[in-house]
Amino acid sequence: MDREIPALMGVSKAILENVIFVHQDEANWPLQDPSTLKKKFDDIFSATRYTKALEVIKKLHKDQGQEIKAYKLKMEHLQTLKDAAFKVFIDGLVYYLMNS
Repeated sequence: MDREIPALMGVSKAILENVIFVHQDEANWPLQDPSTLKKKFDDIFSATRYTKALEVIKKLHKDQGQEIKAYKLKMEHLQTLKDAAFKVFIDGLVYYLMNS
């Protein structure tokens, strides 16, 4: 029920509780102390979910940056090995052609 009504009305549970269906005695919550007011605004605007999502995105970005650096180092190493193998192949081919 707590999930269905907000979904059907197209608003969050916090907006339903703090704006639409707020009790008359609690209607002046915007004038409350700053910590309570901040919590209400965080609930209404889903600020905590946004902050957590932003932290997850930053961590993923950092992790992927580290992976990219590791792959670049591996690619450079493999390129060095490929170049060395190609040089050995060319030297062998030249030696074979010179001695045939």
